[in-house]
Amino acid sequence: MNRFRNLGIIFAKELGGYFNSAIAYIFLIIFTLLNGGLFMTQFFIIGRADMRSFFYGLPMILCVFLPAVSMRLWAEEKRGNTQELLLTFPIAPFDLVAGKFLASFCFYAFALFCTAPVPVMLAVLGRPDLGAIAGGYMGAAMLGGFFLAIGILISGFCRDQIVAFILSMMICFGFYLAGTDFIAVPLDGWVSGLGSFLKNTLGAAGHFDSFAKGVVDNRDLVYFLTGIVVCLVLNGFWIEGRMRPGAASIFSTAAVICGAIFLAANGLARELPLGRFDLTDGKIYTISESTRKILRGLPSPATVRYYVSSREKMPTSMKTLEQDVRDKLDELRIASNGRLQYKVHIMDAAEVVDGSDSGEETKEQQLAQKGIVPFQMESVQSDELGVKLIYSAISISYREKADEVLARIYPGNLEELEYSLVSKIYRMTLPEIPKVAVVAPSEMRSIDPNLIALLEQLGAGGDLQQSFKDDPYEFLEMGLKYEGYPAVRIDLSEQSSIPEGTKTLALVGPVELTPRQKYEINRFLVQGGSVFMAVQNYEFNYKPSRGDLELVPNEKKPEVNGLLEAWGFKVDTRVLGDEQNEAVNVAGGRSGFFETSFPVRLPIQIVLTPSEMNSKVSITSQLPAFFYLWGSALVLDQARIASQNLKVETLLSSSRDSWTVPFKSPVMLPQELLRGPQSPGGPFPLAVFAQGQFADAFQGIGTPGWADEKDSEIEGEGEIPEQKPAIEEEPLRQAPGKLVLIGAATPFQKQLIQGGGHMAFFINSIDILTLGDDLIGIRSKGTVSRALPKVSRAAKLFWRFFTTLCVPFLIAIAGFLHFYFRGRIRQRYLKNLS
Repeated sequence: MNRFRNLGIIFAKELGGYFNSAIAYIFLIIFTLLNGGLFMTQFFIIGRADMRSFFYGLPMILCVFLPAVSMRLWAEEKRGNTQELLLTFPIAPFDLVAGKFLASFCFYAFALFCTAPVPVMLAVLGRPDLGAIAGGYMGAAMLGGFFLAIGILISGFCRDQIVAFILSMMICFGFYLAGTDFIAVPLDGWVSGLGSFLKNTLGAAGHFDSFAKGVVDNRDLVYFLTGIVVCLVLNGFWIEGRMRPGAASIFSTAAVICGAIFLAANGLARELPLGRFDLTDGKIYTISESTRKILRGLPSPATVRYYVSSREKMPTSMKTLEQDVRDKLDELRIASNGRLQYKVHIMDAAEVVDGSDSGEETKEQQLAQKGIVPFQMESVQSDELGVKLIYSAISISYREKADEVLARIYPGNLEELEYSLVSKIYRMTLPEIPKVAVVAPSEMRSIDPNLIALLEQLGAGGDLQQSFKDDPYEFLEMGLKYEGYPAVRIDLSEQSSIPEGTKTLALVGPVELTPRQKYEINRFLVQGGSVFMAVQNYEFNYKPSRGDLELVPNEKKPEVNGLLEAWGFKVDTRVLGDEQNEAVNVAGGRSGFFETSFPVRLPIQIVLTPSEMNSKVSITSQLPAFFYLWGSALVLDQARIASQNLKVETLLSSSRDSWTVPFKSPVMLPQELLRGPQSPGGPFPLAVFAQGQFADAFQGIGTPGWADEKDSEIEGEGEIPEQKPAIEEEPLRQAPGKLVLIGAATPFQKQLIQGGGHMAFFINSIDILTLGDDLIGIRSKGTVSRALPKVSRAAKLFWRFFTTLCVPFLIAIAGFLHFYFRGRIRQRYLKNLS
């Protein structure tokens, strides 16, 4: 009990010493101003409700702030000649050290608490990942405790506070920067392995970064806790024995032993999987349940072989790659209950691969036939930029199937390893990978006939059509093939119909569908197929005119509503507007030699945030922001849907501040897009997922014939092509089908599909239509979009004041009142003495 009482006395003394000094209030004000101000400079520009930038900038501030907090703890005692008096008290030296450390740590924890307006603002404006924020603050506490322990140790050596501050600051910067490539790469360039050794054993940056992501790794806890204990123990040794004979040699021995313990503990922890806690929303750094389900359900074990160059041959930034991949493969092996096994093969690539004259294939040649070849990565050698030829690839073996290969594994795609690996294993278990047929319009550019004749004479006529093809949806087919789907592009014509064995039909941006084409879509869906349909009613050309802006619509005329209405759906022909929109740059012509542009913000440029997405459906559960450009609302006929017993789930909706206005042709003005008193208000469904037995829209009508393509080419523009006679076919064999319908196709054009959640929405839809939702559960485990909704100018000013100036203002008032009343008490005391 006496020990805890003594500890409490020292703790109260030191903590009171902070708040009885004006410098403490100044430190708090500067700390909160710096952190809040730096964070807010880019916050509304980035527009994301997360604190990654806050935590990544915090360590550099702590390297300066915490030495200033700890510099006085022993140096002030020495300067005031109170250290010897303090040591005569019946208090153990280690209790003195612990009390001072706890007091400084509580002061620092209060400083961290003063940054609470930042997460409060995020919670009000958006949907922050509270688990990641908690992990970031935990990491800040660990890093701060380590830096304070270093500062206390250095303060015990110094009589002058300024000297203690400078030395502590330099050591804190050294420990933090040693864990970055900024220091490790050039050191490795001069002394091979030195920079990597310092980064992995001494550097604090990597250990803090895990916390900042929302992952509490026990190896990081070992690093920080052993560092804190070692510094405090050394400080206790120094304070207790500094006046004894041989104190310097005793302390040096203790320092060497403690340093060896620190290095050994962290080196051992780095090689062992000690477990971790994923605090993030959705557990994005943990093996997903979908992965567990797929791997545990494997009919036969799968074998993964990882071919990687030795650590000595790797660039500095990739020296831990082998261990990182091992850790991930270990997690997958455990999650699979032994259904997945892995082996690691060390392969050092030669700078020049010589041919073999013996007639036997080398191992490199055998791997090359599988698609595993070394690749080049940048490295720094003696301050010169060079390249290294390395191996880092994975091959997957399953039963008698041909091996699948992940050709390049590097730190940048390590987070995608789970999906890339498991998706290939999953497809290898299928008897046959279902086909996906894509129907999307493309146009031929206008070409001079003379140029066509010249190219044909030169033998380039075979590639002519592809070279002059304007295909806005070409990335869809590429994306499907990248995901492992045997995708084929068709015209949905008599000569290019839906291939046999097709599981999913992707219809994107249809234009003037013929009755026969609609019949083929209907037959495919009614007989148990899956259809993805993205319908665009119109696009707009922005035309500046006499200081105003005109919108010239390009009507697409998809002609799908007649088919959709049979199932209870309709794409609204009115123009959809929403207050939640984004500005786009519009070309304004040339000014001299320069092309000018200006931003245009219209309600038809709609941005959908996670608030407008259905988090209960895997397609949209973890989707980033979605740019619903010139899209339309959907109209649902609930009675018609119920009569078919269809299960319908809304995937995307407009915001509450949305409306529709009548469409006008040939020109619309921006003011005609504004909400009127008679405008229907939202939210409106924008995308739906329907499952069940769809009604036959052509029942009792008969099968229309194909349009005569030859006749349609010579008929006048705008005339309806003559249909071939109706064909009598067998009755449809009905089976439950699936339909994903969205009222916009522009997000899937090549100018937009690589941004936001456009490609993810398309691939997720194809996955759930073709294979089910198992793979989506893995892919959608990525970082959720934390995009902010629209924030008014007044709200931005308020939140800037709240996060940057509110707490410093309150601290200043508290400090003023504290010293004012303390002065009054002192005056009253002196008056009583006199």
